[in-house]
Amino acid sequence: MQLASAYWDYIQAILIFTPLSLGLLWIAYTRGFFVLPSSRIPPKGVLSLKSVCIIFAIYLGCTVGVATVFAKVIHALYSFSKTSEPPLLMSWLQLFVFAVTILFFILYCRTLEPTLIKKIWKNQSIPNAKPIAWDMIMGIATWVISFPLVVVIGQIADLLLAIFFNFESYEQVAVRYLKTAMPSTGMFVIALITILVAAPFIEEFLFRGILQTYFKRFVPIKGAIILSALCFALFHYAPSQGIGNLSLFASLFTFALFLGFIYERQGSLFASIGLHMTFNAMSTFRILFMPE
Repeated sequence: MQLASAYWDYIQAILIFTPLSLGLLWIAYTRGFFVLPSSRIPPKGVLSLKSVCIIFAIYLGCTVGVATVFAKVIHALYSFSKTSEPPLLMSWLQLFVFAVTILFFILYCRTLEPTLIKKIWKNQSIPNAKPIAWDMIMGIATWVISFPLVVVIGQIADLLLAIFFNFESYEQVAVRYLKTAMPSTGMFVIALITILVAAPFIEEFLFRGILQTYFKRFVPIKGAIILSALCFALFHYAPSQGIGNLSLFASLFTFALFLGFIYERQGSLFASIGLHMTFNAMSTFRILFMPE
């Protein structure tokens, strides 16, 4: 009784969302939602390991290297006047880095086989291919199916951390970033653009479009989905979250399985982007209007 009282918040969430999740998954299963297209026409050309490494190097080089260099230059310029750089300026720097990253992605992808890149974004060869708008709608609808299960997995992981490690609270980097930006209108708008638009597009291109497509050269589709989900979850590791990374990993891995699945089901990167954007939007809504 004492244990149940101490961890009641976790237990209550698990009891509420587990039957909801099972019900939604069962409905989706019986309606044939979890069926992947059976036949595919392989795209012309293949995505090589060299191309994968270059694309990820572009991302890391821009978000870490370029961002660090510009941040140091800005800091040095303001240090001459013995004032600290405006936080809003650093937010604009982040948006600039995202823009540069996308520009380099576009320039490099132009050196690859055009048919391959087109099919990474939208594979028209799958049976009953739908318009991009429908892919986005399916991605948004998938949030309804995936969210309860992600909550259950996350709450179970949090409960286990609390029981075995007495670890009950941690703040995700993304949550801390949004809270930090809230006092400034400019920073808050840039944070929303980053979380709701830039991150979903870039991360889906990297992990579903590039990595999952590459894995499909060596393993079946389901294996590629699992591997890309694993990489996606590990990518979000942050030392500041401590052992809470285990709970975050479990939640993100579960969520990424749905991202990888809807990408393959629709043959469209816009479907997984729609799901990713919806997930981030709902998480942002919860932080803003239902703070703990």
